[in-house]
Amino acid sequence: MPPRCEACGIGTVRIGKLPRIGLRPLVYVYKCDSCNQITSVEPERKEETLRSRSGSMRRPRR
Repeated sequence: MPPRCEACGIGTVRIGKLPRIGLRPLVYVYKCDSCNQITSVEPERKEETLRSRSGSMRRPRR
């Protein structure tokens, strides 16, 4: 689901995808149709955060 525009709150449309190259993460680029605001999102960062949190909640080994 695309993010909402930070400026006007209306939904955005995905206009591009910048591939992962080297250490730079994958980035999706969105544009608001009403105010032309451009927004970028790094989806891999969310996944890494969720993985690190679930790993920290594991029970310790005995």
